[in-house]
Amino acid sequence: MQNLKESKLAHLKSLEAFAAVMEGGSITKAAEKLGVTQPSVSQHIQRLESAFETELFIRQNGRIFPTERAKILLDDVESLLAGIDKTFRKWRRGQTKQLSHLRICASFSNCSLVLPHLLTRLSGQNTMHFQVTSASMEESVSALVENRADVAFHTKPLDHGSIENQRFLSARQVCVMPKTHPLAGHKALSPVDLDTQRMISVPKTDPCYPEHQEIMRRYNLVVQNLLETPYSTLAMQMAEEFDALYIGNVLIAELFCQKNQNLCWREIKEFDQKTNFYFAVSPWLQNSETERALKRSIADAFSELNSRLHLW
Repeated sequence: MQNLKESKLAHLKSLEAFAAVMEGGSITKAAEKLGVTQPSVSQHIQRLESAFETELFIRQNGRIFPTERAKILLDDVESLLAGIDKTFRKWRRGQTKQLSHLRICASFSNCSLVLPHLLTRLSGQNTMHFQVTSASMEESVSALVENRADVAFHTKPLDHGSIENQRFLSARQVCVMPKTHPLAGHKALSPVDLDTQRMISVPKTDPCYPEHQEIMRRYNLVVQNLLETPYSTLAMQMAEEFDALYIGNVLIAELFCQKNQNLCWREIKEFDQKTNFYFAVSPWLQNSETERALKRSIADAFSELNSRLHLW
């Protein structure tokens, strides 16, 4: 096994020497770039030619010229070395005590409401630079795995073997409405209060949709469904425009109502399903100081809301 490891390392050094010769056009320049002797570079090239059983360079009058096979090989070698560099950049980034540049991807609602609440309270935020992108769950998985993002925020776990999802909040369902709506005078609502009301609804793909429908059937409720959308911020905005009701999670409802003083939310009895909020970091940031600082910042940012709204 040791010989195999040594062989792989020797091959890697030979490929690196080959790429340097191709780039510099000579053994001399390759040796200078790599900080080794010219005979060492020549030996690496000879090893490759022996291993591949083909001539990679033509020697004429003290100069070398790459063969067509060398030009073809260069594409593979450059891809290999670039992949190694990328791996080291990833894991070196993860070993830093704490990142000063944090790349975040999140669902639309998280970008609009949850992240602003978090970023203004994030530890060291005065010296940190944030890059935020709205992304689907599939896009977030790719971004984390391919080192295009450091952390992702979603309401469902990201499905990938190398990604660890951490739930940080769990928000119950409430009813959002204009403050001028007749039901806004109630301290809490019962399901029968929803009968005949104008509604903004979640789509069938929403995890809360089956519970909503089951309660509607149980109480034989008939509502006027004006709009169906997966975007909670749009739904709450249209609830004001249409003088309608929208059932969503209390965290997003509270943060949105803080910004829009014309809206309020009320508890609804028997609506028990909760929306979970998760964050996940890149595989190379797991167990790093950056991840620990992020956990502390999330706990601090939502502690007041958690104690008041019972977010768990």
